[in-house]
Amino acid sequence: MKLPKNYEPKEYEDKIYALWEEQGSFAPIKRGSDKTFSMVIPPPNANGDLHMGHGLTLAIEDIAVRYHRMKGEAALFVPGADHAGFETQSVYEKRLAKAGKSRFDFSREELYSQIWEFVEQNKSNYQSQLRRLGASLSWDHFTYTLDQKVINQAYQTFKKMWNDKLIYRGERLVNYCTFHGTGFADIEVEYKEKQGSIWSIRYPLSDSSGSIVVATTRSRSKGSEATTRPETMLGDVAVAVNPDDERYRGLIGKTVKLPLTHREIPVIADDFVDINFGTGAVKITPAHDINDYEAGQRHDLPMITVIGTDGLMNHNAPEKYRNLTVLDAREQVVKDLEDLGLLVEVKEHLNKVGHCYKCGTIIEPLLREQWFVDMKPLAERAIQSLDNAEVEFYPSSRKTQLIGYLENLRDWNISRQIAWGIPIPAFQNADDPNDWIYDTRIDQHVLEIDGKTYHRDPDVFDTWFSSSSWPYITLDYPDSDAFKQFYPLSLMETGFDILYPWVSRMLMMGLYVTGEVPFKKVYLHGLIQDEHGAKMSKSKGNVISPMDKIDKFGSDAFRMGIVADESPASSRPYDESKMVGAGKFCNKIWNISRFIEGTLGEDLAKNIKPEPLTPADHWIIDRLNAIGQKIENQLEQYRFAEGYETVYHLIWDDVADWYVEASKGSTNPSVLNYVLETILKLVHPYAPFVSETIWQLLYGENSGILATAAWPKFAEADTQKAQDFEEIKQIVSEVRQVKTLLNLKGGELAHSDSQLISGQGELIKNLARLESISQKTNPKGLRLIHAKEAAWLNISQETAKEFISILKSNSANVENQLALLRGRLQNKNY
Repeated sequence: MKLPKNYEPKEYEDKIYALWEEQGSFAPIKRGSDKTFSMVIPPPNANGDLHMGHGLTLAIEDIAVRYHRMKGEAALFVPGADHAGFETQSVYEKRLAKAGKSRFDFSREELYSQIWEFVEQNKSNYQSQLRRLGASLSWDHFTYTLDQKVINQAYQTFKKMWNDKLIYRGERLVNYCTFHGTGFADIEVEYKEKQGSIWSIRYPLSDSSGSIVVATTRSRSKGSEATTRPETMLGDVAVAVNPDDERYRGLIGKTVKLPLTHREIPVIADDFVDINFGTGAVKITPAHDINDYEAGQRHDLPMITVIGTDGLMNHNAPEKYRNLTVLDAREQVVKDLEDLGLLVEVKEHLNKVGHCYKCGTIIEPLLREQWFVDMKPLAERAIQSLDNAEVEFYPSSRKTQLIGYLENLRDWNISRQIAWGIPIPAFQNADDPNDWIYDTRIDQHVLEIDGKTYHRDPDVFDTWFSSSSWPYITLDYPDSDAFKQFYPLSLMETGFDILYPWVSRMLMMGLYVTGEVPFKKVYLHGLIQDEHGAKMSKSKGNVISPMDKIDKFGSDAFRMGIVADESPASSRPYDESKMVGAGKFCNKIWNISRFIEGTLGEDLAKNIKPEPLTPADHWIIDRLNAIGQKIENQLEQYRFAEGYETVYHLIWDDVADWYVEASKGSTNPSVLNYVLETILKLVHPYAPFVSETIWQLLYGENSGILATAAWPKFAEADTQKAQDFEEIKQIVSEVRQVKTLLNLKGGELAHSDSQLISGQGELIKNLARLESISQKTNPKGLRLIHAKEAAWLNISQETAKEFISILKSNSANVENQLALLRGRLQNKNY
């Protein structure tokens, strides 16, 4: 036989993928359809191995693209990798730390060069892993986010925004990690609940007529909450109260003595202060709090920064506190306030605190000059496209959420204070800090233009700025045939956790740069958690490598196991049993193929028109038609898990358990050939390696490639004859159930005058493992309820009573279980 006894994935997977590449199977060629289908992978970070999320992403995407390729569409699936600016530099800095070094030991150019070499060493690694996942990628289109075309597009977009006055340079509050020395966009800050305190502090009035107690702030407009931070009070520039608060109306316009300093600050009125929260009086520190910053803008208040980018108190703080860490300064300020009798109360308080998602350092809101994008016009255009249903979302609820996000979008800080990335093409006049010019000669630190000296901005772009062009720059926008043919993308598939940071920006930038939405549909998958439902992370030590699971189960079993039970935007724990089951399914496909090969011998062939002879033949053709079209509909609608479940039961139940068994007594070569070819095609998007392996081994070198074969064209069957076999199935199933419950061997089936049982007696006898089937005038025994015409299983009255007793017992057990479940559902705490 051409098929060995067992399927061993490791023996075939590398060879099969090499065959696909050698034959150009993934080239975007039309094969019988005028339609196109295009996708790009969310580019994995170039700094390490693929993780379980990448495994799920690639499995879902490849199922979709393989299906559309088999439908004859020109299917383009673009691979790539992300330089992942901050992420990659952070990973490399950890390597430096292990060697006893840091980024400060090198110039920016030296550090950049070292990281480049590090990433280059990893390139072949992640490309190999993409191949092991079976991703049918068009490798000629591979794009890296530091390719020159990506850099050029980032610069052209920046220039276009510069000319359109959407880019501006300004001193604004940014989220700053003092450990890594860079700012972050709002969306990148990781908020954690931490047990903290609320300090109520007394601020004496300058005229000695009393005092005002400042406690906690709350913004009515944004619903956010922040505790006062004693150390930042050294940078206070005002105390704010609500203008409608009767308690403080007489204090508005007066000044207070700012404790621990020699400054006086005003009491101002602003309706962002919540009368009913805390003391109703809030300290205003515009340089260290976003709500305070906005209040400072409204009231034209000064900005006093007392915390530096190194995380230490700076020269604007009183001398006693300078060069202290934030926590040490807090402790000292609280002690000094207590000594002065100005600390009124300290309460414990659970607060959400922003952290650096890489190192865990508490994020400091700090004033810095950065490049910002005015997001309002971009967001309005994106909202309009969503309202016009130009993009379809799976699940649909995410569209509403995205619109809400866009409606409240802040301006985007695109400056990053790191070495690894795309340098910002902007130079500043050495003699006029407000004079900036756009210039792409970023290899030069200094430019001399018209007698003026300009210094290059040392910052790089936020990675999301360049990756926002991913849908069109991977297609060589604007003049390539690929762009004209495949843009907008048919589908953008990614995790729901980057809907805001990436999908929203691709949408806005695609509309701004190309004038069209970048994708027609967006499918958002959930996260794969560990077995206990916790997020996987290296720090927790609960990360699972998809490559380890492929080594253990094979690529197909991994793909099907990871997709099983998947639903849009729904996170779920990792369940290895799904891969175990999928591995058994691969073996089942193999064994079916071996049976058909062994049965047909020289008659094994493809492209055979089925000529049904028996009810079983008609039934399996009818099932392949109905279920095949169901799978097709499920894949068209991106119901990937349902499609897997459907093809699984079609092959395992209908083909293996029924038709193969029926064929052992009556072989029809034309139908067996048709069944094998059809199921290999139907299962290929889910299990490409085992299906292609069987295809190549059985049909030979001149059989073509299954990956590019046409999706099945289903044959027609006689529905009445197909229904006859459905009745046979029900009779056999009922007999099997009775025999199993009663532990009976053999047995006799009797009927009075059933043409179906008479005509298919040998088949029923073999499937039900009966000793005989007979026709009797007055048959006795257990009447079969599923036989249209009277039929009985010949058992004694005592045995029949035993069967009824077992059924009653089983029914009682089911009722008890239902009662328990109803009780849980009625329990409000469940």
